[in-house]
Amino acid sequence: MKRRKLVLISLAVVVVIAALIFGVARHNKTQAEQAIQARNAKVDQTLTAIRAQHKKNVALKDDAKRLQALANLETRSEAYSLRADRKQPVIALYKELINKEKAYFTDKNQKSLKKNKLTDDQLKDIKKKDLQAKLAGLNALTDVLNTQRDIVYNDKNFKTLSTEIQHLSERYAERLRQMTQDVGQASQTAESSNTASEVQGQQDQTDQSASGQSAETGQSGNVGNGQTGTGTSSGGYGYNNTWNSWYAPNNNGGNSGSVTDNSGAGTTTTPNADNSGTGTGASDQGSSTGTDGGNQSSSATGNTGIDGQVSSGADGTNP
Repeated sequence: MKRRKLVLISLAVVVVIAALIFGVARHNKTQAEQAIQARNAKVDQTLTAIRAQHKKNVALKDDAKRLQALANLETRSEAYSLRADRKQPVIALYKELINKEKAYFTDKNQKSLKKNKLTDDQLKDIKKKDLQAKLAGLNALTDVLNTQRDIVYNDKNFKTLSTEIQHLSERYAERLRQMTQDVGQASQTAESSNTASEVQGQQDQTDQSASGQSAETGQSGNVGNGQTGTGTSSGGYGYNNTWNSWYAPNNNGGNSGSVTDNSGAGTTTTPNADNSGTGTGASDQGSSTGTDGGNQSSSATGNTGIDGQVSSGADGTNP
């Protein structure tokens, strides 16, 4: 009987112990689950906060502010990765959003580079003002890269891109220098051409002036029938028409008369400056007067005078 009671008591103790163990285990499991849930909730809150901030960053219109937001995001990511309670989902989300923001800037920079990049043929044919705009675009891109260097790019990527931009800028600058030099040479050529034209024009004017003076001193003007003509002769002979001429000796002074048809009177300055005369008359007729020895003279249509002598008469006869 005593032995049976001992067995029953032993079984009861085992049941109690088992119940306690089960209860404790269940409690611990519940606690663990609750702790996990709490931690997950905290992670979720962290993830939600990170996404909300990133959404605000994306909405920024100013790239300078957006770049600063990216820098802040990288700083928070580095700090979180050093925490003892860090969670992989949070670390992964930071990395994802940082890469997206970097891609925004790198893609924009590549578009700018492509816009201002020229092939050899394009560089040869481009206008100067357009090339200046391309060079200005590359210079602006260089400034942007310098601000993004430690945030968007690592050293290797920055060096690769900046070297390409520098190479293009040097080519564009050299081409602009060539254009400027070509314009200067063309301007000098045009200026030399204009100067030569002005000199030639002045020479032509000088030649025309000399020719005009020769015409005044060496020829008598042609006039119509019945008109009066005047002229000067420096060498002695003056002809209106080479096929009809008359001759009058040049040893009398003051002879005067009328001439007919395209003829004129002349004044001799060399060698007989004292012989002069004027004449008027109608076609094919006139009269003549003379002194100092009764020199003869004749007139006809198209007559010319010699050394200032003048004459008149009808059809080559003298009264």
